[in-house]
Amino acid sequence: MNEAILNKASQLPEEPGVYIFKNEKDDVVYVGKAKKLKRRVLSYFRESTWSKNEKARCIAEEAEDLDFIMVTSEREALLLEANLIFNKKPKFNVLLRDSRTYPYIYISADQYPYLAITRTKELEGSYFGPYTSAGLVRKLLEFLQKVFKIRTCTYELSRVKKPCFLYHLKMCSAPCVEKVSPEEYREQLSALIEFLEGDTLKVREALLKRMAVLSEALQFERAAEIRDILSTMDDLYAFQGVEAPLDLKADVLAVSAGLAALLQVRGGMLLGKLIFDFPEGTPIDFITQFYYAKGNRMPKALIVTGLKKKDIKQFKRDFPYIGEPRDEQEERLLSIAFKNIDEEMKIRLNATHSLKQAQQILGLKRFPSRIEGIDISHTQGLYTVASVVVFDNGKPNKSEYRRYRISELEEPNDFEAMATVVKRRYTKHPLPDLLLIDGGEPQLRAVEKAFAEIGIQEYEIVGLAKEFNELVFLDNRDRVKLKEEHPVLRMIISIDDEAHRFAINYHRVLRERRFQSSKIDDIPGIGPKRKKALMRAFGSVKGIAEASEADLYSVLRNSKAVEAVTKWANEKSGD
Repeated sequence: MNEAILNKASQLPEEPGVYIFKNEKDDVVYVGKAKKLKRRVLSYFRESTWSKNEKARCIAEEAEDLDFIMVTSEREALLLEANLIFNKKPKFNVLLRDSRTYPYIYISADQYPYLAITRTKELEGSYFGPYTSAGLVRKLLEFLQKVFKIRTCTYELSRVKKPCFLYHLKMCSAPCVEKVSPEEYREQLSALIEFLEGDTLKVREALLKRMAVLSEALQFERAAEIRDILSTMDDLYAFQGVEAPLDLKADVLAVSAGLAALLQVRGGMLLGKLIFDFPEGTPIDFITQFYYAKGNRMPKALIVTGLKKKDIKQFKRDFPYIGEPRDEQEERLLSIAFKNIDEEMKIRLNATHSLKQAQQILGLKRFPSRIEGIDISHTQGLYTVASVVVFDNGKPNKSEYRRYRISELEEPNDFEAMATVVKRRYTKHPLPDLLLIDGGEPQLRAVEKAFAEIGIQEYEIVGLAKEFNELVFLDNRDRVKLKEEHPVLRMIISIDDEAHRFAINYHRVLRERRFQSSKIDDIPGIGPKRKKALMRAFGSVKGIAEASEADLYSVLRNSKAVEAVTKWANEKSGD
């Protein structure tokens, strides 16, 4: 037992706060909160605690230092604990992990904010979600544009001279050319936010009223536009596949079997049906990490079972209602949340079975819970790129996909490209349980050599020889050929296909970028700086070619350069 920590713990105050255990490397291994710090921390060093709580014993044995932060209330301790766990990710704390990357609707912090879809929360602004799928979010975004006419472009508005096609489609109010006042734009934005927070009935009633007024005024074409918008709204409800009361604004949480399922209902619309990995987690752990630490918006009501009165009391300030279902409709939604956990478990059991088979067939020492696939792409040696895709427990983890530009090669060489990306990746990242290489023995030998150069001796690797769908190994084992319908072969081919798709997409982006930019390289008087300014102002080669002389001059500030671009554009139009 560490006497230094025990001595420090005995001097802690009997006040609320957060305690932090650290290991010999000064890494945080556990964060906890307590109403009385001294009493709680000392409990970790009693044998009576160890006999009931194995994790407490492990924490006490690994801890080499102790820190604490005093707060004025249990609520402050709750918030501080949640944020420390989120930022430090201690090994002994229960951590909420997204089983996939979910999209958000983002509203920027500009003077005239824009709307966007994002899967990260890095920029300043407001975020709504996460939502179930990008398909639902795209439908929702299209509806929001039609109703509220908030811009979706990210242009520097002071540089824009004329409205884009979305203005003419009545999907943007064109703040770029002052077609809307700042006050009107803010009103539109406020109404949009109300809708995203669940006031959908208010929007529907306003649209119906507006349609009636237009019909009475015999403006049937404009009334038909409102009718189409309402139809789009109905399509959104149909897309979700779950019925909910139109006035319901609630999150419905189920925690079971190491998973958490969350249904997000706003104005009767199911916007999120989310699954999270949550081993040993409780509803309280989920609430603190998802809402407080991750900063997700809190609903008007949180329907959840298993909370005690003291738990409800500590969250009551932020949730107008939190607790058991209040009626049959909420009970039905909670039942759906638990059914989602059951379905996810079935899917994972099937994936686990395939991974167990893969471990046996491939002779792996470890269960391949994490598989990474690598592929190379180029066109006759130009723009050689590599992709790395990541599959966790048989499912793609797209947030960890990475792509690499291979610029070190003087001539095409797939083997050197493969070795290069292996060295670059695995000098910085840990090895997966299984590395899948697109190719046969030559590619595997290139990887073997690369691992030797960076001092890695133990690894699990297999190649996929696509011409015969055979699995290739580095040792003396014969190639393995499985039937096309075999679940292990299907899984490996899907990983390889995903790596190939990801590499090809990146290669096409680079190739298209080169093709587009090279078209204006030969215009006299247009050097790198002016070319960059033109591309920034007009967005594409086509935009430059269609720009007026006045617009060109506002960017280039040189009549000869404008003349050269105009001449080039005229010649281009005659091609």
